[in-house]
Amino acid sequence: MTPTVGDSSDARQPARAASPPTSRVVHIVELLAGADQPALTLAEIVRQTALSRATAHAIVAELTEHGWLSRDPATGRYGIGPGFLALARTAGDADHLDRWAGAAAHTLCDRFAIPFFVARRSSTDFVTLAAHAFPPHLAADSEPHPWFRNGNRIRIRPPICREFIAWDPSDARDAWISQAAEPTRTRLRIVLDVIADRGYSIERMTDDHAAIIEALNSLDAMPETLRTRVGDLLTELSVIDYLPDELDEEAGEGVPVVTIGAPIFDDAGRVIAAMVACPNTTLDVADLHSIADATRTAADEISSHLR
Repeated sequence: MTPTVGDSSDARQPARAASPPTSRVVHIVELLAGADQPALTLAEIVRQTALSRATAHAIVAELTEHGWLSRDPATGRYGIGPGFLALARTAGDADHLDRWAGAAAHTLCDRFAIPFFVARRSSTDFVTLAAHAFPPHLAADSEPHPWFRNGNRIRIRPPICREFIAWDPSDARDAWISQAAEPTRTRLRIVLDVIADRGYSIERMTDDHAAIIEALNSLDAMPETLRTRVGDLLTELSVIDYLPDELDEEAGEGVPVVTIGAPIFDDAGRVIAAMVACPNTTLDVADLHSIADATRTAADEISSHLR
């Protein structure tokens, strides 16, 4: 329990230097992140912030450990570290990404009269649904799929989110594939190569697709053993993507498609988001390629802005 002001238990509370208040952390970060700010010694940080040496030392030590500050071992001076710079760049990219991708989604929506949305990688394991656009004939609160909600998080778990994985290094791809049921792993490897080659993923439309997506996203609430078994079963029930010859085979009758996702890359070549078309219907192969090519082109243009 946190004591109230004047509580006699204050004197018995441990020193707060190991866990300083946020305002003190912000003060030091703002000091060192200032324009043209030279690196400072601990004594200079203490002098400019009026913090005690113990408090300042605790803060800079923790910030250095997390990469927000860096310490020159030769001079003992502290400056802004690579972790903070990477976070600042990511935050800046996210702001631009939402703006550019949101505009592109509306342009594509107007052109094809189907919904589009942007899925942004919000962590190693999750993507978040960000900007979206609906055609005029859909109500403003309409959702083309039960799982399509702005701000909704989806775990990057086989077999979904393939456009986020296809361009990863081989070890990361292997780690993702290893989470899938054994019988599906060979197809997943083939599919990831196809996606990387053509530039987009295609989610097949089946009667159970929406239920499978919802179930995959609810697995985190299950015990580990049950989660693995249910995840394997759901993956086995999914027919994963379309290979080129499968598109040719279905050309006459049309291709059932839920979504088409094209990757958006940052300046380091990492997939940080995807532009996603939502036909949610059966398409002629020519129409599928038209939507997919436009989606990929829009994603490529956004990527070029982020470089």
